[in-house]
Parts: sequence; C-alpha cells; structure tokens
Amino acid sequence: MQSHCLTTSRSNPQFYTFSQVFDRQAASLDPLWKEELQQSAWLSFWKREGHEYLEEKWHRRHPEYKETIESATDEERAAWQELWEKHVQDQNAHFWHIFSCVLENYERDLHNGFQDVGQILNDIDDQFSYLEIYQTDASTASTEYSEVDQENLHNNDDQESLGEEQQLKLLGLPTSFGAKSTNDRRKPKQQLPSESESESDSNHLSMSNEKDENQLDAKSRAIKKTKRKTNSKIPHFMRDDNLLLKYWFKRFSLFSRFDQGILLDRESWFSVTPEKIAKQTARRLASDVIVDAFCGCGGNAIQFANTCGRVIAIDIDLNKLTMAKQNAAIYGVAHKIDFVHADFLQFARTTRVRPDAIFLSPPWGGPGYQKQQTFDIEENLLPLGASPLMEHARRLTENIGFFLPRSSNIKQVIALTHAGEQCEVEHNYLDTRLVAITAYYGKSLIKKQRQKVDK
Repeated sequence: MQSHCLTTSRSNPQFYTFSQVFDRQAASLDPLWKEELQQSAWLSFWKREGHEYLEEKWHRRHPEYKETIESATDEERAAWQELWEKHVQDQNAHFWHIFSCVLENYERDLHNGFQDVGQILNDIDDQFSYLEIYQTDASTASTEYSEVDQENLHNNDDQESLGEEQQLKLLGLPTSFGAKSTNDRRKPKQQLPSESESESDSNHLSMSNEKDENQLDAKSRAIKKTKRKTNSKIPHFMRDDNLLLKYWFKRFSLFSRFDQGILLDRESWFSVTPEKIAKQTARRLASDVIVDAFCGCGGNAIQFANTCGRVIAIDIDLNKLTMAKQNAAIYGVAHKIDFVHADFLQFARTTRVRPDAIFLSPPWGGPGYQKQQTFDIEENLLPLGASPLMEHARRLTENIGFFLPRSSNIKQVIALTHAGEQCEVEHNYLDTRLVAITAYYGKSLIKKQRQKVDK
C-alpha cells in the first residue's frame, strides 16, 4: 500500500525570494552566508506578505470577529486579544517552518544551477523533493503527469466538480491501490436465489433493482451536469489539453483579477509571469521609463505601470498586444503603457528612446524547457541567445532585468556581466517550489539592493 502526505496549494501562494550578488569571474558557488541571507529574506517576506497572511487566516477562522468586536465588552476584547496573540504565535511558527524548507531548497537549487550544461544531476529524486507530495513507495506512483501538475492545484478552483479519478490523476496520485487481477475487473456473477427463497425475495429484489437503477440514473445525470458546468468555464482550446489544464488551476496566481475578463491565448498560459513575481520585479526595476521587450499578454507591463512613470510594452505578436491592452484596462493602468507592435531587436537598433531600465523575458521554447536538467540560455532562448539579446538591450541602457527558467545555468547568467561588474541572481519561489530566476545587471540596480539589505 502506498502512503502520501499532501498539502494543497492555495490560490494565493506564499512568495519567497532569495538573491546573491556574483562577480563576473565567479567560476563556482561561493560559500553562502546563510544566517544573513536567511534573516534578510525572512524580513523581506514578512514585510511584504506576513501581516496579510495573518489577517487572512484570522478572518477565515473567525468570521464573526468584525461584527462582534465593535460591541464587545472589555472582558470580551481581552479574550479576543489573547486569542489573536495565540494565532500570531502559531502562524509565525508555521510560516517559519515553511520558510526554512524553502531556504534548504534554495541552497540546493543554487548549487544545481552551477552544474555544467547537460550534466545529469546525481540526485534522481530531486524533482520529487518539494513539500507538496511525499511518496514512500514510488513503484506504483502515477507518472502520467509531471511535478508541476501536482503543485498547481488551488482550493478555489473547480476540483470538486471533477470526477474522483480525474482529481487523483491531476494530483499525480494512483487511482487504485495494488494490482488488479483480470477477475477483479469483471463484474461478479449474480448468485441465483434458491427455490425456497425466490418467491419470498422476488418483490424485494425487484424493488432493490429499481432503486439501484434510479440511483445510477441520478448519479449519471449529476456527472453529466458537472462536466458541462466545468467545461463551460474552461476555454475550448484547453479542455482536452492536459498540458494546459494544469495552468487553468493556477489562473489566480497568474492574474488575481482573472475572473474580470483577463484574456490569454494558448502560448500566454505557460509564458506569463505569475503576478507576485511580476510585482517583485516591478519593485526592483522601478524607474521613470522602462521597456518591456517581450510583453506578451501584459503580466509584467501591468505591474511596471504601478512603479514606473511610463512603460513601453513591445511585442511582435499583434494579437498578444491586443490582449495586453484589455488586461491592462482591467487593472486600470492602460493609460500608463505605450503598446508597440514591433520586433524588439529592430526596435533596439533604430529607436532614439533611452529608457532607464529594460526587462527581458524572451520565449523559453515552450513547456519542454522543464525537461532539461540544466537550461542553456545561449542555445534555447528565442529568438536569440542570451548574449546577443543583452547586446541589443545594452544599446539603450545598462540597467537590465532578465527573467529566466529556474534550471538556467548560473555560470552563463553570471557571464553576461561586464568585466569588473557584478550581477544579482534572484530565485523566486511560490510556496516551496522554485518557479523562475531573475538576474539584474547595472550598477544602480545592484547598489539599490545593497542599500536595502544594509538597512
């Protein structure tokens, strides 16, 4: 028998970020000052999201609090205060435990990032080491879905409307325990009643059969109704595509206002930056004028509009630009974004605009990048490798943010730094899972981050 420990992700996952500054000459992983890193990353998380999580969980657990606290007596207020302090203590311990696990994952992921391109990792179980699912017996585990299928389900999604077997498959769990023999798959033969029992039980049998048939019909109607309800929400091009279906379950982590009319085409579902990561990047690249070189459906451009004076959003796909305008309007920032239908490479060669910062998020070659143990950023990025893309961006500014796959080779990322300068590599986690890395180049960007850490 196989045992599992499952924790379901939320629609609002916790976001952690860890960063290290590297010299261009760095050839291997420098020793980590774990205590300083742990303290700064924890303070950053708690300042950004900790209090929000405390209040969210508090009001979910005590929905009556808002109504009763205004008319509460002094004794009742004291009781509520005591309950709140206990809640804070418990949640702090809970968050710190998860944070510590993420920090361990970060150290491992950073070490793996320094592996040579194409080198096979020694730890075969690496892809199963995250907290969402632990398997004590992998021999019967379902392999139909990858790790990302197991980690992207959320409580507010339509999981209950899915059949039990489909839910188990989406979670990567076996649909049955133990091997079934061919005899088990056959219907058991109905035993014929004896002559002495046939007359006395004939009415009972007919009533039972009729009752069972009615229940079966009712269940069938419920299943059909449920399927129609689910399919009516999921876009047509996603319904029969298991690869895309997993992204549907994390739609609110991509756009918190998804239900207000967010538009995404097939490619955008697996290329858009999760909203919390986009917000973090926007904080780091806050400036007067920023260029989003591959804006897609606008996930990053929307957040840049909240921290920058002017956003120039470029994409070669006119359909994606149209969607980006619609999505920006939903967030109320369309008036701060100039949408440019162009090839960024041509734009960089001909424009007279000199932005304060550029954000590069080129296509990674589709979901297949996840199968690569170490992602070669010079060979697999589209339309060009990382080095020529950086050359085009540096025609306009030295301050550049580069959004890359989580398995990118860190040596190649560091090599993009100018001689004598540094870069900062930021690992972005949603809950305990590494989602992507963001590299920052330019003296002013690194200097600003150092000042924040010193404070």
